[in-house]
Amino acid sequence: MAADAQSVSNNGTGTNNGYYYSLYSSGGSATMTFPQASSYAGNYAITWSGVSDVVGGKGWSTGGNMSVGYNVGSASGYNTISVYGWTTNPLVEYYITEFGSLYTGNATYKGSVTSDGHTYSTYEHQQVNQPSIIGTATFEQYLDAWGGASIGSNGTVTTGNHFSHWKSLGMNMGSFNYMILATEAYNGASGQVNATVW
Repeated sequence: MAADAQSVSNNGTGTNNGYYYSLYSSGGSATMTFPQASSYAGNYAITWSGVSDVVGGKGWSTGGNMSVGYNVGSASGYNTISVYGWTTNPLVEYYITEFGSLYTGNATYKGSVTSDGHTYSTYEHQQVNQPSIIGTATFEQYLDAWGGASIGSNGTVTTGNHFSHWKSLGMNMGSFNYMILATEAYNGASGQVNATVW
C-alpha cells in the first residue's frame, strides 16, 4: 500500500485518504496539499502562480452515475470549479460546472438540463490535437455550464442526470476514467482553493 501523498507539485496522480487525486499544470507553478483530509477525507487545497493552465482536484479513479457532494471553503483566482472527468472509446472530456464560467465561444449550444435545483446550459466542442489522458488527441468536450454555487455551502451534482441528458442528444460517452471536483485556472492566473468532495 503506497503512502498517502502529503504534497504534490505541478503534476501527479494518486490516492489520499481513499480518494483519487489529479493535478495537471503547465507554465508557472502549482502545489496541491490535503490540509484537512484527516477530518474530511475528500479535502484538498491548491495554490498556483502564473500558470498557463492548472486543473486539479480529488474524486474517484473511475467516474459514473453518482451523487457527488462538495463544499468549496475558499477560492480565488480560478476560472471554473467543476465535476470533471474523462471517458475512453470514445475519448471525451466533460465538465459539469458549479463555480465560474466555461469558455463556450467556439462551442455548439445543444440545449439545457435541470438537475439538483438549477438549470445548466449544454455545449459540445471538438478539441483538435490537444493534450488528453492518452496523449495528444482529437476528442469531444461535453460542457454543462451553470456556475451559480456559493462559497462555503454544500452542493450536490447528480452526475447521471447529465450523462443521460448528453446521451439523449447523441453525445455518447465511453468507459469512465477518473472523475474529480476539479479547480481550473489559466492565462497566467495566480490563486488558491480549499475544497472538499464526498
